[in-house]
This record gives sequence, structure tokens and C-alpha cells, in this order.
Amino acid sequence: MRVEEMVAELARVAAQETGRGSEALAVPVAGSLLTAARSLAGRPTPDAAVLTGFFIPAAEPPAAETDGPIGAVQLAAALRALGGQVRLVTDAPCAPVVSAAIAAGAPDVPLDVAPLTGYDQWAAKVLPRYARLSHVIACERVGPATDGRPRNMRGEDIGAHTAPLDRLFTAGPAFRIGIGDGGNELGMGRLPAELLARVVDRGERIRCEVGCEALLVGGTSNWAAAALVGALALLRPEVTALRDLLRPEWSYDVLTAIVDHAGAVDGVRRRAEPSVDGLDWPAYAEPLARIAELVAAA
Repeated sequence: MRVEEMVAELARVAAQETGRGSEALAVPVAGSLLTAARSLAGRPTPDAAVLTGFFIPAAEPPAAETDGPIGAVQLAAALRALGGQVRLVTDAPCAPVVSAAIAAGAPDVPLDVAPLTGYDQWAAKVLPRYARLSHVIACERVGPATDGRPRNMRGEDIGAHTAPLDRLFTAGPAFRIGIGDGGNELGMGRLPAELLARVVDRGERIRCEVGCEALLVGGTSNWAAAALVGALALLRPEVTALRDLLRPEWSYDVLTAIVDHAGAVDGVRRRAEPSVDGLDWPAYAEPLARIAELVAAA
């Protein structure tokens, strides 16, 4: 099987349906996984920022969800393995969970934390640096809908708990990669509004209007991030550390760390437990194991 065919299979596995229309949403952006991977692997030293963190204010207690930070840290570790520079970016409400993910999966990666109050002053200091990046990746990071407000899957406005990191995502000439699973994440503006309205519950209300150069759609965003690491491993087989990151055990360690140490919550169940988008570990781990198997067989 050619690399192109294997990457297409990785994308198919990552988009496995979980009840939110991911398989249908992935159709218009077929080929984006290969485009994203080639853009990253083709640079001798990529310089990237990975945005993540989706706060669940109605959870008990409120916290960032488990989908997003795991994949973001996995990508950061992968880019470091490729010899690139990378930093994670989140906002203050999500910082405890993202910090715990970094500590568990990529402890040498720096973290930038945007405040909710005084955001403009903070952004003015960091924007010059972000404007020079080669890549900006958003992994399960909510973005503004048609009315300019960030909305969760239930259509609720979570702007009071969300810094406008979309401004960093769109700053400068960086190649932008969006990773999402439900239509309200940065990058999803690349999809037709009609498709979101038809496939996703409340799609017309929650659709993020911010697009990107390459959009990866997963049944969970973490799966799509893992598929991108898998595609990088296929394109750069000499970097064996990439395959180590694909072990389901790696993801399990990060998942349990962010729940145990930072109270990360399942975004669907709204509880702090080692599950992702309503999927307990065995079901959640199946696509991860399949991605690892496909890469190992190459």
C-alpha cells in the first residue's frame, strides 16, 4: 500500500463515527491529513504553536475537557521529535488541564496562557512572535460562531470562560491546521455551512466561521491528532520516536494524569472521569490501536 493510501486509511479510522456526523464532515476535506503532514514533515525545523482547551462551565466541577489537550501534547511531542520548535497555547480556565497534559506527555514544551481579563494587552506582547510561526494548529479549540460568540455543542455561549485565541490562529502567514469533531472548533469554517446545519445538531448555530488551510475531522479530536502523528511517522520513518507516541498506553497515561491531577472532564458526561466524549477507555482506545497498527505495518 502506498503512503498516500495509508494516510487516507488513517484519516478514515480517525473519523470513525461517534454520533456527531464526523464521517460526513470528513468527506469535503478528504486529503487534508496528507496535506497537513507533508507541510509539517517537509520543513527542516517547523516552528509551531498548538492551541487547545475547551472549557465546560456546567461540569461538576467546571474544568477543561479531556478531548483536545491529549492530542495537542501528542502533536507537540511529535514536532519536537522532528527537530522543530513548538509551544502550547490555552487560556486561564483551561490552563490546569493543559499543564497537566504537558507534564505527563511532553514536559519540556512551553505553555502560553491567555488571560480572560487583559487579553488585548497580553496579545499585543505575543503577536509579533506568533506572526513569525511556520504553523499554527488548533486541536479542539472553540471558535466564534456566526454571531461572534463561542458556543458549545449544546449551543450555549461560553464566551465568559473563553479567551479569543482565534485572533492568534489567524495572525500572520502561518500554515493553519484545524482539528475538530463537531463544527464549533477553529478551522471548521472550511466546511460548507449547509453541511454543518444538516449533519450536526444545532450546526447552524454553533458552526465556527474561522477556516484553515488543512482541516482534520475526527470522531474525537484526539483521534485526528493521533492520525496526524501517524502520518508524520509514515513520511519520516527514520524518526522512531513518533511511533512510540502512537502507543495507546501513551494516551492512557496522559488521560489519567489530566483527570487525576487537574480534574479534566468528559465533555459529554460533564464529569471528571477517564473517558473522552462519552467513550470509556476500551471504546476510545480502539481507533488509537488501529492507527498504531497501520503505522507499525508500514
